[in-house]
Amino acid sequence: MKKRPQIFFISLFSLVFISGYTRAQTTEAPPIVFVASTPCSIGTRPVPGIPPGQTGCDLIKWNLKLSGDGKSSPRTYVLDCDYGIPKQGTREFINGGKHLHREGKWTIVKGMHADPSAVVYRLDPDKPLESISFVRLNENMIHLLDSDEHLMNGTGAWSYTLSKVKQ
Repeated sequence: MKKRPQIFFISLFSLVFISGYTRAQTTEAPPIVFVASTPCSIGTRPVPGIPPGQTGCDLIKWNLKLSGDGKSSPRTYVLDCDYGIPKQGTREFINGGKHLHREGKWTIVKGMHADPSAVVYRLDPDKPLESISFVRLNENMIHLLDSDEHLMNGTGAWSYTLSKVKQ
């Protein structure tokens, strides 16, 4: 009679342990989110998908979510950009601005023109004409590259660096 409670508790403990271990193995990490406000320049307009002839664009607000590790889950991204003419004294755009939404696959590429050892994040690597690339500056920052894989140059007031949001 005493063996039944022991077997029951051993079985229950094993089931809870295996269930927790399996869940820990399959839980996907939350996406990494990068944000920025950058100028809407001739160099950036074709990059995120804003039409080259678009008028009324001085500022782009970026929100980039990178998901997946490429091993147990595919690397996917979601990019949301709001752009337009900023409304003076606010964080909003005149007439609400415009919105751009993109999603797809991303990959990590080793090297760029200026630095063969650089780590580059490339959105839509299978679509070269639509692809957007960022060089990883450190764990918390990425910088937009132009279509020739050169760093986008900012000014004293503006840059093309996206910062990681702490979650």
